[in-house]
Amino acid sequence: MEPSSRGITLDQLQSTDQAASGETMPSSSDLTLAHNPLAILDSLLKQLSPTRSLTHIAQSLATITRQFMEMDLCVVMLANGVHGQLTIEASSPDLNGRILAIPPITVEPVLWEKLRIAPGELPALHVQEQEQLNPLKNVEYKTLHIIPLVVGLDCLGLLLCYSSKTRDLAAQDLLVLQTLSSYAALSIQNRLLIDADLSGTSIKTFFDDLLSGNSLLENELHTRAAALGCNLAQPHVMLLLEVGRLSVVNTQVEESQLVTFQRAIKHVELRLQEHFPGSLLDEREHLLHCIVALDKDHTLESLKTWLNILVEQVESEQQVSVFVGVSSLCNDLGEYRRGFAEAEEALKIGACLHTRASSTCFDELGVNRYIYSFARNNTLRDLYLEQIAAIDRYDQGHKRAELLDTLEAYLAHGCNIKETSELLDVHRNTLTQRLERIQSLCTVDLDQYSNRLPLQVALMVHRLRS
Repeated sequence: MEPSSRGITLDQLQSTDQAASGETMPSSSDLTLAHNPLAILDSLLKQLSPTRSLTHIAQSLATITRQFMEMDLCVVMLANGVHGQLTIEASSPDLNGRILAIPPITVEPVLWEKLRIAPGELPALHVQEQEQLNPLKNVEYKTLHIIPLVVGLDCLGLLLCYSSKTRDLAAQDLLVLQTLSSYAALSIQNRLLIDADLSGTSIKTFFDDLLSGNSLLENELHTRAAALGCNLAQPHVMLLLEVGRLSVVNTQVEESQLVTFQRAIKHVELRLQEHFPGSLLDEREHLLHCIVALDKDHTLESLKTWLNILVEQVESEQQVSVFVGVSSLCNDLGEYRRGFAEAEEALKIGACLHTRASSTCFDELGVNRYIYSFARNNTLRDLYLEQIAAIDRYDQGHKRAELLDTLEAYLAHGCNIKETSELLDVHRNTLTQRLERIQSLCTVDLDQYSNRLPLQVALMVHRLRS
């Protein structure tokens, strides 16, 4: 790619920074290193240990890559886990104070997805996408290679290689570059985990302490939350999000499903961080724990609407089901433990009530909260459950019969034909025909008032057991 004139050439950048930093071009031993892949990997193993600092790992990656690739400039950018941005961590040659003047790059979710699925490779980027990822907007170059630093489905950052010449990579060069970036990404991830544990601001540890209910940690938790970019003084809700359910025994299929589930979770994480800044997310297996910040522009109602659109989109695009449990508002530190329990119950009951991807608020559970335990723990059948089971069997054997949904709406609206037909958006005659079919399947009289409440409760129990 050959951009238009920008004002600073790579040669000018190198000469200026060599004079300022004392950095020299590779020595004869460095040139030998540049043509010896085994020597490159040996040097890599020594320099990219996770026991080194994050800055040292990034600087070593930039320097070693520049020497091996014989590039004019290599830059390492790392992702900010809270805000979803990329910031320059190191460069070779050293840009010194220039780095501080370069603002972070905000990457669009679609582009993040493209980077995550290309670990150690050169992703196929359009010109506009490449420019979005280029932090040096005023520097001229002929070639820019962008390599994602990916571990699993986490994109930890980017390695950017600039040249003042047109450069294509040979197969061997690409192989070594993939190895460099993959090993560096692992070292960076391990270093980040070590730093998080040492600093006490690990997201997982923070969630554990927040939900412990220990009042002695109150001041400390406010400080740790602020360090993570979250202001616990403003209203929040707790979300518990589950992606799919494994229902296979084939190992290869199971592994494929897990990868799909993790990709869906990463997509949801990015969208939540983008739409609700100041929120905290903690991924645990195929569950995502979230503390979502609300304000005058982001209310509980707007969150519910947004979540429903999101989970439908994920189901449509990635073919996985996403269920979300949403707590009521948490206004102070002592309410988050209660909020988590509410979100957990809303997720559990909502997944029983809905066959498609959905979000369920705790405050919407109604009577289902009170009969859930009975429905799940009591396996006995009675006259009314038998009626519901017979209707369900008919639905299973007849496409678009929708008798169970029809009965549910009919009972919920006091057996009012007009209101039920309007709700279901069907003609009165169609509704009447369905009710006649339902009655033919039942041994109890639908018109008898005393049968209506038991049938309605039996239908709820049936939903929760399913």
